[in-house]
Amino acid sequence: MQTLKTDTRKRILNVSKRLFLKKGFRETTTRDIAREAGITLSNLYHYFASKDELFRQLLKPATDTLEAMLNEHHGIKGEDILSMQEEGYVEATLEEYMGAIKKYKSLLKLLLLKSQGSSLEGYKEYYVEKSTRLVLDWLKAMKEKHPEINTEVSDFFIHLNNVWMFTLLEEILMHDLTEEEVRSVLSDYVRFEVIGWRKMIRI
Repeated sequence: MQTLKTDTRKRILNVSKRLFLKKGFRETTTRDIAREAGITLSNLYHYFASKDELFRQLLKPATDTLEAMLNEHHGIKGEDILSMQEEGYVEATLEEYMGAIKKYKSLLKLLLLKSQGSSLEGYKEYYVEKSTRLVLDWLKAMKEKHPEINTEVSDFFIHLNNVWMFTLLEEILMHDLTEEEVRSVLSDYVRFEVIGWRKMIRI
């Protein structure tokens, strides 16, 4: 019985993903999803209380990954700022971005381009605001740990830097780039970011 429930849940998620990608959150109905999944509407609500909950559960692997990346790099217990000097830092950062895009490309497309009308519609703004706060706290902690570095960076610049990251992701998702093209663009972005931050903080 548990296997049957798991299979039905997976089928609902797979069907909803396809429909959300095709029509967007707002234009996709729970009736559409139930019909395509071969179940009744009441059975759909047995698994998910609402279309929005279904959407959030579908996108959870992608949002969890974005949150983990943020906390790992800029949470108060995040990596040391001097790690940007280390050999392999640029490559490791590039592979992290590539891994997230390759694994969750369709979910990120839903999140950033197809979420209008859902509770995740403002995710970009939420993430930018949270990231800006965390980076400011992280820079303050790094200054206490390494008094020689420069942390005189405006709050708004950090805000814009976070917006730029999402704009980059949106552009990648909107265009039919090959994996090689994505890697090239991300490589340029990561190198530009890392070199720029090294200059700004003087390490």
